[in-house]
Amino acid sequence: AGAGRCAALKDRDRLGASHLINKLGKRYLKWTAYGLILLIASIAQSLPRFLPEIGSARPVLIIPIAVFIAMFEGPVGGASAGVAGGILWDLFSDRLFGFNALLLLIICCACGLMSQLLIRNNLISSMLMAAAALFTHGIIDWFIYDLMLENDQPLRVLLWYTLPGFVYSLAIAPLLYLLIYHAARRLRNIE
Repeated sequence: AGAGRCAALKDRDRLGASHLINKLGKRYLKWTAYGLILLIASIAQSLPRFLPEIGSARPVLIIPIAVFIAMFEGPVGGASAGVAGGILWDLFSDRLFGFNALLLLIICCACGLMSQLLIRNNLISSMLMAAAALFTHGIIDWFIYDLMLENDQPLRVLLWYTLPGFVYSLAIAPLLYLLIYHAARRLRNIE
């Protein structure tokens, strides 16, 4: 009976059950780490005086982090990071729930596709992708919430809040890239 049991364990091992469980556990670890980074960024972005304001501008942390995750994980991982970051952002914002999640889903999926098919993942290309994502999100947000919904001073909002926030976010994006780069590298070594 002992030899039969040992043979059954070898057969199960040959099928890769223990390998599959181990790989799934490491994958959950990776996405839990990314989720915690997005959660901390969402809280830091939403706290009133946690990050210093320059003029009237506040940095957006979630967009560059989600874009950088997309650059390392591809379109599906990028879409997941975009939705997760967008939902966390929507929880703390005064915008329509799901607005940021939908925009970041599209933006991060596109960034993940481009990183797999067209461009290399390095600091310069990631900064260009983050700049494009920040600009796209900022202009769409400004167009819908300030211009279409008839804010009394849409040009003032664009010039004093949206564009300076874009520059501020882009200025701290290299630090966020290094954070995601080291996290992705470490998590890839574990996997």
